[in-house]
Amino acid sequence: MPEQLLLPGIDPPPLPLRRTRRAAPQKAQPRHSLFFAIFPHPEDAKRVAALGARLDDQHALKGKMTAAHRLHVTLHHLGRFETVPLEQVQAALEAAAAVAPPSFEVVFDEAVRFEKSKAFVLCGHDGTSALAEFRQRLGEALAEAGFKPERGFTPHMTLAYTPRKIETHSIEPVRWTADSFALVDSHVGESVYEVLGRWPPVRPA
Repeated sequence: MPEQLLLPGIDPPPLPLRRTRRAAPQKAQPRHSLFFAIFPHPEDAKRVAALGARLDDQHALKGKMTAAHRLHVTLHHLGRFETVPLEQVQAALEAAAAVAPPSFEVVFDEAVRFEKSKAFVLCGHDGTSALAEFRQRLGEALAEAGFKPERGFTPHMTLAYTPRKIETHSIEPVRWTADSFALVDSHVGESVYEVLGRWPPVRPA
């Protein structure tokens, strides 16, 4: 820029006004996480939670343990949303209603720590094949309804999230019965699971 000379009696030109930068609007954080899951019966969940407590003592996990009533196996995750997408929920409910409910035993015989998510979980081999097959059938129904379910699946139940690195090891087999599944709205940050649909439906007492 060429140098400007100032003559006597002439005020210098005003400095250009600085433009204030407006902060970019922050995206609203997703408040709802929708997923299909199988929950064990309360008595089975208590046994799994007790096993989790023993493994916590064994490994000093340094992570919050999953409460018994929140223990579950995630089948398909539908996404995170700022508000509940009613049309997608309705489509998911209709797809799930077309699938025969589960009716099989699940056996977990290994404790594993997933490196990426830092989840400490229970897994199984032959004892989870029926679970994997049921997830496949549900995924096919969801695909027909327009969803894009993920293909990869390692049947597991999360006990805790831990920074500790733990080698995969065998445990005394844990057996429990899967005879229903649910569509869940997890209220992010509130530790609330809202069941939007369950199959077979819960009969009123």
